Amino acid sequence: MNVTVRQLRGFVAVAQLSGFSAAATRLHLTQSALSALVRTLEDAIGVPLFERTTRSVKLTDAGRDFLPHAEKMLIDLHRAVAGTRQHAERARGRLVIAVSPTFAWTLLPRLLAQYREDNPDVRVVLRDEATPRQIRRLVQEGEADIGIGPLERGERGWFAIDVLMDDELMLACPAAHPLAARERVAWGELGELPLIGFARDNALEAVIEQSLAASGARLQTLYEVASIATAAALVAQGLGVAILPSYAQQLQLGERIRFRPLVDPVVKRDLCLLRLRDRAMPPAAQRFIEVVLANLRERGSLRAEG
Repeated sequence: MNVTVRQLRGFVAVAQLSGFSAAATRLHLTQSALSALVRTLEDAIGVPLFERTTRSVKLTDAGRDFLPHAEKMLIDLHRAVAGTRQHAERARGRLVIAVSPTFAWTLLPRLLAQYREDNPDVRVVLRDEATPRQIRRLVQEGEADIGIGPLERGERGWFAIDVLMDDELMLACPAAHPLAARERVAWGELGELPLIGFARDNALEAVIEQSLAASGARLQTLYEVASIATAAALVAQGLGVAILPSYAQQLQLGERIRFRPLVDPVVKRDLCLLRLRDRAMPPAAQRFIEVVLANLRERGSLRAEG
């Protein structure tokens, strides 16, 4: 029997997300490729793992029995790879952080400056162009010691996390825009404003689309960008409005842009510091975690979740 890591990852993703479409997105595969991967696993094991219908995908009894073993095998493999890498990196004093670009440009430099005061010889490697999905993957697979980014509830079983702050969505508009004079703006008041949005596979875009649909607002997307900083810069040039996380206010955009709270409803995500659950942290990484948590504790925004 020849069972591969790719097969196990595919099976676990489908089981955790209860469907091939969402699992394929997580794994950056086409749905047909993922389906074929799972079928080869079922052929190798000799039993069906899922009951497939046109409307749903459910684990069979054999699938439910196999799932915890598959999850444990993946976790053990990740720990073995990460442990070997960490052993080598401890001697070098190396810290790898996976982080979104906006956090890297706004809040992270101050944290690194505080860290550097007592850790002058540590080499810090920033994976600072990572999407939330990539941040989770880099940490999960041991390629990064720590991740900083939004984390969905369904992903939390892999990680030990601390919620650094509430990532509240806000309207970013040009300073001369009529809505800039408002203290707050309801989602339903956005009407058909020209929008600077994000790709459909972007986690932030998914939250925005759900909130717009619930409010009945129908914005026209004129620009599709990958970076929050790019979206804010386009707003500052008067090219449209954008819906951005509150910490984007710390981008250096002068007086050309205004951020206004969005209400009815207030939409928040958790911005988290995450590391692989039950994974021993290298000393360099543990010291950075302590700096981050102490800094956020002083600000009163820290919420530990284990």
